[in-house]
Order: sequence, then C-alpha cells, then structure tokens
Amino acid sequence: MDRFRKKIDKIDEQLVKLLDERMGLAFELGKLKKSDGRDVFDANREEEVFNKLQDLPKQTIRDNEIKELYEQIIRISRLHGERGMS
Repeated sequence: MDRFRKKIDKIDEQLVKLLDERMGLAFELGKLKKSDGRDVFDANREEEVFNKLQDLPKQTIRDNEIKELYEQIIRISRLHGERGMS
C-alpha cells in the first residue's frame, strides 16, 4: 500500500507543478487578450481543448471524467486570465 501511496504523492506533486504552470500561462494570456481587446472566455477554444482531450489514449479514466476535471481546470484558468486583464 505504501508503494502505491508514494507513487500517487509523486504524481500529485507533478500535477500541482503543471497546473501552476498552466495558471501562469492563463494569466499571461489574459494580459495579451486585454491588449487585443478580447474577452477571456473563448467557447471555441474550450471545445477544441475538450475534443483534443477526448482523442488522447486512456486506459482507466473515462472521457466524461476528463471533461469534468477540465471544466474545473478551465474555470480556474479563466479566473487567472481575468486577473491578467486587470
């Protein structure tokens, strides 16, 4: 059991690092969108992200689970983008 928990802990560390990087990019993208006079929300881009994620190979996680996770990730990314616009 400890072996699995250690692996999960390591994955969690990697996920947080990657999510932090993603949010930083969303912030910077928000600044760019502000300078272009564009809105943070881009429905077409979000649909593109969901479609790309659905096409990725998966062994265990289901497409609807990925979509649920990414809806939250994108929601939080939008918040970071809006911070970049202020």
